[in-house]
Amino acid sequence: MSGGSKTQTTTTNNAPWSAAQPALQLGLSGAQNAYNADPTGAKSVYTGSTVVPWSANTQAGMGSIRQAANANAGGAGLSGQYQDVINNGGFTAPQMDAVNNTRAIANSTFDINANPAFQEVLRQAQDSARDTVNLSAGGAGRYGSGTHQGVLGDTIGDLTSRMVGNEYTNWQNRRDAANTSLFNMGQGGLENLGAAYSGLKLPGTDLMQLGAMDEDLATRQMNDKLRIFNEQNNAPWAQLGKLNAIASGAGQLGSTSTQTQPGQNPFLTALGYGTTGLGLLGGLF
Repeated sequence: MSGGSKTQTTTTNNAPWSAAQPALQLGLSGAQNAYNADPTGAKSVYTGSTVVPWSANTQAGMGSIRQAANANAGGAGLSGQYQDVINNGGFTAPQMDAVNNTRAIANSTFDINANPAFQEVLRQAQDSARDTVNLSAGGAGRYGSGTHQGVLGDTIGDLTSRMVGNEYTNWQNRRDAANTSLFNMGQGGLENLGAAYSGLKLPGTDLMQLGAMDEDLATRQMNDKLRIFNEQNNAPWAQLGKLNAIASGAGQLGSTSTQTQPGQNPFLTALGYGTTGLGLLGGLF
């Protein structure tokens, strides 16, 4: 005994909702029109510059710096003064006068006649001592005597010796102080050399900063040209990608598929095997 068998066919339709189909058609048409209007994408590329140029104030400031730098470079203006300081070992002209005076004292030898001021003080002291001795001798009635002359000589001699000795000590102290000052001046000169060299470079540094600003602007302008070039090269591919995306998306919105499979055997269904039993026992019927 054999039961009946039926074939079952299932059809699936994935077409878009009918109410949405006009909108989809309109979108496809609009995309095609947009592509046809600019197939290479050239119209969508902004070819103007996006680089912000120097403002008038910036240009005025740059001009002022450039003018000052040029006026004080190459030995002119301030650079000449700094160069003089460098040539003088780190000293300005007035400082060099002080250095030369100090050097003269530091390198001097003792000369009792080298200091006119001391000679004048010594003469006055000697005259005062002479007057005092003369008055004393005159009052004692011994003016012009051997005793008078002896006392006068001793007094003037002692006074002169003491004053010359003091002057020699003072000269030594001045010379020692001058040597110390000269050493300190040399140290200060070394420090001034660095400052003078830095000052000498200032005009060049200002010009280099202006050059860096110009180079920055030139770099931004070149990058802008590269942007335009790249966008123009990529625009056709971008347009094709947009059109392909619209077409691919719309293509997936509608499809139809049909599937056919055998029906269940009534006899096996009654026995409880269903479609599984069909697979196992189908060969027996």
